[in-house]
Amino acid sequence: MLVAVLIMKDKNKLLSRSALEIVAARFRALSDASRLQILQLLFHGERSVQELCELSGMSQANVSKHLSVLAEQAIVQKRRQGLFVFYSVGDSTIYELCDIVCSAVGKRYGQVMKEFSES
Repeated sequence: MLVAVLIMKDKNKLLSRSALEIVAARFRALSDASRLQILQLLFHGERSVQELCELSGMSQANVSKHLSVLAEQAIVQKRRQGLFVFYSVGDSTIYELCDIVCSAVGKRYGQVMKEFSES
């Protein structure tokens, strides 16, 4: 997330292509509704893969695939306990990012709804 901090602090500074690729990879990890659903479930605390499957309605293979993408970007972290693997949010800045994006979407959605009601 250091790269994103650099973008925010100095808006006149241009990042290198390789730095932008790192930022893009992080956004790609967050660009899937199933991954966002899993992340939303983890906002309420650590959960096992089995719990995530039950709560999301996704198969174990699907949940595991999405968790792998999120873990690759250090968005989530895992902990083994016996035969079970538990996942939790690994980067606390993700809470702030989600708040910012959800707020912007809410404002946009409100604006769109206002435009429809005026038609």
